[in-house]
Parts: sequence; C-alpha cells; structure tokens
Amino acid sequence: MKSAAAATVLALALQGASAAAAPKHPECCTALAKEPSLQGKVFAPNSAAYDARLASYYSANAAQAPWCMVMPTSTQEVSDLVKILSAKQCPFGMRSGAHSAWAGSNGIKDGVTVDFSNMNTTTYDASTQLASIQPGSTWELVFNTLDPHNVTAVGGRASVVGVGGFTTGGGSVSVQYSFHTGQRGFACDNVENFEVVLADGSVVNANAQENSDLWKSLKGGSGNFGFVTRIDQQHPGTFPSNTVWGGLQTYEFPAKKQAVFDAYDNFVVNNNDDASQNIISCIYNKNGMFLVSVLSNSDSDPQAAAFEEWRSVVPASTSARVDRIAKLVPDFTGPTPLGLFANWMVGQTAHDRRIMDFVNEKEVEYVEKMKAAAPGADFEVLVQFQPVTQGMVQRSLERGGNVLGLESVVADGPTLMWMIALTVDTAANQEHILPLALEYRDAINAYAEEIGVQKNWQFLNYAFKDQEPISLYGAENIKLLKDTSAKYDPAQIFQTLRQTGFKLPA
Repeated sequence: MKSAAAATVLALALQGASAAAAPKHPECCTALAKEPSLQGKVFAPNSAAYDARLASYYSANAAQAPWCMVMPTSTQEVSDLVKILSAKQCPFGMRSGAHSAWAGSNGIKDGVTVDFSNMNTTTYDASTQLASIQPGSTWELVFNTLDPHNVTAVGGRASVVGVGGFTTGGGSVSVQYSFHTGQRGFACDNVENFEVVLADGSVVNANAQENSDLWKSLKGGSGNFGFVTRIDQQHPGTFPSNTVWGGLQTYEFPAKKQAVFDAYDNFVVNNNDDASQNIISCIYNKNGMFLVSVLSNSDSDPQAAAFEEWRSVVPASTSARVDRIAKLVPDFTGPTPLGLFANWMVGQTAHDRRIMDFVNEKEVEYVEKMKAAAPGADFEVLVQFQPVTQGMVQRSLERGGNVLGLESVVADGPTLMWMIALTVDTAANQEHILPLALEYRDAINAYAEEIGVQKNWQFLNYAFKDQEPISLYGAENIKLLKDTSAKYDPAQIFQTLRQTGFKLPA
C-alpha cells in the first residue's frame, strides 16, 4: 500500500509540475511512476534526487531539466521502462557518467532522462577473468573494484568519465585514451559482450558468436540501437597488471614549447613501443599559459627508451611514477568543478609539425580575442594533441574490428588528433567566447585543407553538437550501422524518440 500511495503522490507531483510549466506531457512520467518495478525510481522536478542529479552534470550546457528522471537499478527495470517509453511515444535521453559537454548530449529538456547512475557495479570472476561492468559506473569505480584482484580494465584515464557512453563512442582519446590503447586497441575493442535492452523490451547479448552485427555496431555506434546494461571485458581486455608508469609534466610556455613539440613530434614518428604513449596540451587559464605532457608506459618501465628525448626536457613539475592505476587516475583527472559551461570540438589531420605550430599560434591569438570579447571572464582553453597510429588500429582489427573507420584514416601513417576544450564561468560570457572558439576551429580545418593534410574524421565523444562524426565512419560501416538499426530497432525508437547524442546519418 505504501508503494502504491507513493506512486500516486508522485504522479500528482508530476502533473503539478507539468501544469506549472506547460506544455508538458505528464502521462509519460505518470506511467513510469505507476510501474511497480519503478516505484521510488522516478523523480519529478524540485525533488531532492532530481535536483542533485541535475547539479551533478560535468557541463552546465548539458544539464537539461527533463519532465522527470527515471533511475533504474536492474536490466529488468530497463526493460520495463523502455516498453513504456515506446508505447507512450515518450521522447527520452540517456545518461551514464554525464561527461559530454553540449546541450542534448546526455540529457533532455522536453522528455524523460534515463539515468543509469544506480547501475554502477563491477564484478570480477577470477576463474574466467571476466569483468562485468554496468554502464552507470565511472572508470574510477571500475579500477578500484578490480584493483584488489591485481587486474585492471581497458578504460578511461579520468575518474569521472562514465563507462557506457565512453565505450560505445569508441573510448579512444585524451582522458578517453586508455593506458593500454597501443597494446589492446580502444576500449570498445576490448568488449567481449554487450548486454542490451532493445526498444521492445527484449534483452539480448551481443558478442562475436551471438548478434555479432550488433556487437560490432556498438563499438563506436553510440546509443543508436538500445540501452546497454552490461559490458563484459575478459583478459586481455582485463589487463593482467594493475600498475603503470605515468604522470603529468608541466612546462613553461613559451620557453619550453620548441623542446616539448620536438619531443612529441619525434616520439610519434619514431616510436615502436606499444606500451608507451604521449599526449601534449597547451592550456590557458587565469594563471597564464603553460604546457602539459601526459606520458605513460603500461609495462611500468620508468626508463622506457621511447621517452629518451622527453627525459632531456626538464619540467616545472611532474607526478610521474610507477603506481596502481586506481591511484594514478585521480591525478590524471585533477579537480573537476561542476556548473561551468564546457564545450569540446575535435578534428584530425596527418601527423604534421606545421599543423601543431599553426594550432598553437592561433590559440595564442584567439585567447587574446576572447579576453577582449568578455573582459573579466574566467575561462580556460585547453588544446590537446594525441597520435592515432597504425598499430592502435591494427590492435582493433585483431579483436574483431569496430565501426570507427580508422583503417583508411591511418593508411598513410600516424595522424594527429587535435581537440579544443573551452570552459567558461557563465552563460553570458560563453555567448561572447564560444563563437570565437568555433572560429578558431574553422581556421584549423581551413589550414589543414590548404596544406593537404585534412583527414576528415572526428572522435564522437569529443565532437561539438554541429559536427557529424558517424557520417565520417565510411560507407561500409554506415551501411552496417543502418542495417543493424533496422534489424534490432524496426520501429526506429532509438532514432526518433531518443533525443540525446549523435544519431545515424540520414
């Protein structure tokens, strides 16, 4: 009786919230609230749980206030809720870690947000070496759970990144770049099995033997086919060591720019050590401009030959050490303040020093323009370079392949993935600064075209809302994605009612 009464009260609250902010469609939330398995798991605006979840988004741009939030705790509950969403034709969005930045990436304003934060457990079976990970977990939780077993997962380098969106988007770069990408490919390549709830409520497994088309399509195809409710990684996906050598090094700018760029450039051109990786960033914030390198060796070798030139570049500070991944990842993440207005945009070129220098010179130029456009604004511009190599893509192919389409992108050699991350303190300041960041992005693309190094590929998890990353996966992969969608979602619920993330090309 108590649960039925609670559902009635919640339904009335949802109707009241709807009337206060018309037009709304309370029947969707009311139906969810009345479903026995979901009672106590559907939250209306102005409830404590609703407000807390809305406040927990990484980017204020993405924190869209839905009609209601539903927070399932099991695969069966996901099955129950998707049947209601489909039957009632309710627009919906999906959220795991909520680390994407743009409005509409992981939350919905006019509809229902399905929040997986209560499906966040990881289990490990030592006899099968299988780690089973729920989509609402963060990688910090995953690493901490696996650490006592002396194994780790092929996952993100940032504590707060969610498992579900990271993995189905590819799981390849920056904070998304695994410590083991050179040896094991991207995070999506290390999934042995996806458990998926389809739009009709049925639950299927997708792996190399069963529903293999869906398995491959989920490796880069994002949330276009159903709700992923479990991700299984098995050795060597679960890596048989929980330690690496790695850390962040900071350098003075512009004094160390030449040496840092040289070290990165030569590393990409000459490195044959799959265990060693390097990423560099040039960051502007209120403290000025400085350089950062992210170096790691998954064999835990602090004297790896791949970093010989790097060792001659003296940093202003370093956190590099051999340590357990569970301990290192929080250092890589650093502080993650919430409530700021974040925007990411990404591109890819052939590895070319001219691009590196152009991007850096333009960053200096556009930072000054941003300061002039919004005097007194507190903002940060992080510009990052990271290599994508033939070796990384080969590791993907060895594990069944994915739909990212990188084979042709790296066919002529290593590429340079650049990313601009803009974070601004207020919406008002963002209105003045964001157009300049987009202008900066467009200048990079124009220069890449001009000198003939443009690769026309975009990493989905870092793409801006006006980019179309899936359309760049290649004709064969796009056909597979569309065929998979038609087969497993014939009513096209995840193309029409799902309103978050990047959809399949028309």
